Amino acid sequence: MLCSQRVRAEIYTCKDAAGHTLTSDRPIPECADRAMFVRQSPTQKQKEIPRPRTAEERRKADAEAEKQKLDELQEEQRKREELYLLANFKSENDIELARQRSVAIVKEKIQVGNEQIKAIDRILTELQSEQQEAAKKSLAENAELQRRANQLALSIKNTRIANEKYEAEQIRINAQFDEILKRYRDIVLKRKKI
Repeated sequence: MLCSQRVRAEIYTCKDAAGHTLTSDRPIPECADRAMFVRQSPTQKQKEIPRPRTAEERRKADAEAEKQKLDELQEEQRKREELYLLANFKSENDIELARQRSVAIVKEKIQVGNEQIKAIDRILTELQSEQQEAAKKSLAENAELQRRANQLALSIKNTRIANEKYEAEQIRINAQFDEILKRYRDIVLKRKKI
């Protein structure tokens, strides 16, 4: 039984460094660093096999792919944040109420700190007048009064430092809610345009 099968051989072509066209039935080693063309038969359209990328081209392509991936992640994050804002705040008034609640907590801590400072300051003043009268007392009693006065002064200092942190927190909260309000307005405006 005779079978008439056509053997399909691939035909590779490329131009070498001198510009000569090379042809082969397998990939051409002289063209390993340049583009090569291949086709199944003389009548078939040839496909290009691009030249291998250089290390620098691979690094650039990898960096571009990484940047694109990061951009896509940032876009996804932005969309999630938009959905979160819209789900949690139905209006600008809701944002202002949330701001007021957050700031009120910090203001309360500042107020408590100020009241502590006043109370400790009164005690310290009493202690200092007791120290003035203590000239008649023993050295041990005077040292104890001084130790207590130092502790009270340190408490006042620490409370003032805490209040400064709370005031900075209050500024941060307001800045955060200013940003939320701005983004909310941008989202609402963008949705109205759509």
